[in-house]
Amino acid sequence: MKLISASYNDIPGLSAFAKDIFIKYYTRINGIESASYMAEKFLSEAAISDLMDKGAIFKIAVDDDVYKGFCEYIKEDDSLFLSKLYVKKEYRGEGIGKLMFDDIVAYARNNGLRRIYLTINKHNTPSFEIYKHLGFNVIDSVVTDVGGGFVMDDYIMEYRIR
Repeated sequence: MKLISASYNDIPGLSAFAKDIFIKYYTRINGIESASYMAEKFLSEAAISDLMDKGAIFKIAVDDDVYKGFCEYIKEDDSLFLSKLYVKKEYRGEGIGKLMFDDIVAYARNNGLRRIYLTINKHNTPSFEIYKHLGFNVIDSVVTDVGGGFVMDDYIMEYRIR
């Protein structure tokens, strides 16, 4: 298993992979219409390209040329915003998420950042429990209009760099 930094050349495959994971996971939480809308809005080739243009880093967990997971984060002042961390269903429980998280923490430390923060859907209990186990704490909640008649109802969680 290795983590590779995604380049612009990786965008088509990454987008297809990411949308597939997202739609399958979030359909059970928000319904197919919301999951499909948000996947297109946040994980389309154009959206990923725009995020990379703004400095976002995408890492892909790859094993024998098979994509197993990905993450996306961006440096913001003294913080790191962890926007996405997903593992394909059939590979969950293999330590891929932890591998990506450890890499994210190393990046934050190496760049002198004080914290990592993320937003997580209030109904995404499995991921919420994983983040709590990793040392994240809820610091706020927010409802964000994402267009199309949909909102994200999230907790904001924070991990302090030690």
